[in-house]
Amino acid sequence: MQPDQPVFLMSPPRRDWALRGKTNANSLGASPVNPVRAREEWTALANAIVEAGGEVLVIPPNPRENLTGLPYCAEAGEFWRDKDGAARFVLPTMAGEHRQPEADWVGGFMEGLGFKTHRLAVTWEAQGDAIRTHDGRVIHTFGSGRFRRTEARAYGEVAHLLSDEHIQIHFHADPWFHGNTFLNVYHGPVMPPRLGEQDERWRQMVLVCPEALLPGELERLTAFMGPNADIHKITKRDSLKSDPNSVQVRDKVLASDTVTKSTEQALRNLDLEVVRLPMDELYGKGGGAPVCLTNRLWGLKKEELPDHVLWSKQPSIESHTDV
Repeated sequence: MQPDQPVFLMSPPRRDWALRGKTNANSLGASPVNPVRAREEWTALANAIVEAGGEVLVIPPNPRENLTGLPYCAEAGEFWRDKDGAARFVLPTMAGEHRQPEADWVGGFMEGLGFKTHRLAVTWEAQGDAIRTHDGRVIHTFGSGRFRRTEARAYGEVAHLLSDEHIQIHFHADPWFHGNTFLNVYHGPVMPPRLGEQDERWRQMVLVCPEALLPGELERLTAFMGPNADIHKITKRDSLKSDPNSVQVRDKVLASDTVTKSTEQALRNLDLEVVRLPMDELYGKGGGAPVCLTNRLWGLKKEELPDHVLWSKQPSIESHTDV
């Protein structure tokens, strides 16, 4: 049986894309970006997702306002279904003032697709701090330090919407700013069992930088993941080379070309193919690698979406935007 075709929300950079907030370790001292190259990097990632067996739902940039943080769609929100199965989308409240208008644009787009939306009252940056396991659990993160964003109390508002099994983990928000900058979970090619079921073939790996975690949190995370998960520890240096920020699409992992050889080998040991993509603009200067640039819409099927918003049907930035 083939695994589900994952759908990822992405938004292309405008022709005048630039860095505004500069609130992460990469962007703080970055030189001006080249928007042409940024659009090429974005296109290469979208193409790679489709080639790997996924689909991209494209939210066009706002033609009136250059929402320069919008390409980092991991923070755009979370898709979920209510108890009646209706499609819902919870919108973020961003920490950075320059990113706060994004929720209105994303919300309007989602409502146009027929999704009901609502917004959290506390600071919460969505999949930047909600790391999924492929068997249905969610690791929620929040940080303390100068780069902190998601608030601890957001956990109480959103965790129960996304999964019945979840945990909150506390990290050092310097130099890390989201959980996805030091943590990710990957799985082998065998489809995951349902929650509560067992499958001895099921293999998963937690890629984590212990230096990012407060005392005792690695032990809590290990216990939450259980005996069938391998904990692959990486160094601070490796985490800052975007090692955890590689996105899995079926049996491929799409990574920035900065990913270390040791992490690449660990992924290959899971029988996954690693595809390296140049990201000098979007990651090297902007600070966001493939996971940051995508928002997986867990539980949404491609067939529920109109063709005009799908990358596979119109695989060019110009088809989705003229700005």
